[in-house]
Amino acid sequence: MYLRWTSEFIKFIADQDHSIEEVLAHLVLRVIAPLQASSAFIATLDNQDSLVTVGRFGIPAEISGAYDQDFSLSDRLPITDAIRLRKIITINTLPQWPNEYSEILNFPYSSEEAAFIAFPIERSGTPVAVAGIFFSSKIDINPDLELFFQSIANILTIYLYPQGVTSPHSGQSNSMKLVRSSQRGLELTQRQQLILHMISEGRTNVGIGEMLKYSESTIRQETIKIFSKLGCDGRVQASTIYKDQLTKVGAAS
Repeated sequence: MYLRWTSEFIKFIADQDHSIEEVLAHLVLRVIAPLQASSAFIATLDNQDSLVTVGRFGIPAEISGAYDQDFSLSDRLPITDAIRLRKIITINTLPQWPNEYSEILNFPYSSEEAAFIAFPIERSGTPVAVAGIFFSSKIDINPDLELFFQSIANILTIYLYPQGVTSPHSGQSNSMKLVRSSQRGLELTQRQQLILHMISEGRTNVGIGEMLKYSESTIRQETIKIFSKLGCDGRVQASTIYKDQLTKVGAAS
């Protein structure tokens, strides 16, 4: 079940460019709708260790101002705990926040909200953003569901931080700028970036096709294009280039 949800989300992001709001809307209304998700937001960590909201969906206008505040990483909040502890934070007491989060005890909320989760979004092994999702029913985070949300976080990392792009996605063209061949000067598309990411994880064309809901032939043609654009001879070299670039981007950020 969770694999199907993950595959559907990957395919949605890979098909075309989407704004952050569109991605969050699809996540809430389609991907995790069976969990009774109601709204979501993403906040990124800036150079001053402040969390800044960069996108939201479903949060009513009358309370969105509270969630659009910039929060310091030193503040005790579910979203900051998710980043500091590098784990999923689950709240099943809404509409009442737990007492340890005194800074948001008086935050406005909808009477339909029963649960909230926050999970870190990492880049090159470092937390750089956080996603927050509200639900109208309680959430039981078991190991399978935790792995699912970790997969969602990985997909959001690829979406928010295309290789070679230093700022979060803002709705402009999302063509990948991972690595350019000195001869061709071509860029990877978003679908090719996702495929390259999966290649680096050791997945086969058949496995990638099952995840993205494309034929093995389509994936094979895309891998040929990827190798050509990167100027490499195969999967091992492509994976090495990808991982080297991740390291360089992480060192520069």
